Amino acid sequence: MSHLNHADKSLRLRVARLKGQVLALERALDGQDVECLDVLTQAAAVRGAAQALMVQLMAHHLREHVAAPDDAGQRDVAVDEMTQVLARYLK
Repeated sequence: MSHLNHADKSLRLRVARLKGQVLALERALDGQDVECLDVLTQAAAVRGAAQALMVQLMAHHLREHVAAPDDAGQRDVAVDEMTQVLARYLK
């Protein structure tokens, strides 16, 4: 996915947001007086950040490797690859 190296800064921002959410979750788990609901809320934030990143990565892949190629064979291979990724993601 070399095209991702040249993607806008939004991917890096999403990764930074995810990293921040994970660190906040770790701090919440280390805290002694942290409410269970606060930890669950933070875990949900991590999940949401990871899903948002995955959606954006999939969109980049679909644009570059599925929708763009003129070669039908390349499109078919890209669709098969994306199907495998989705199957792993949705497991």
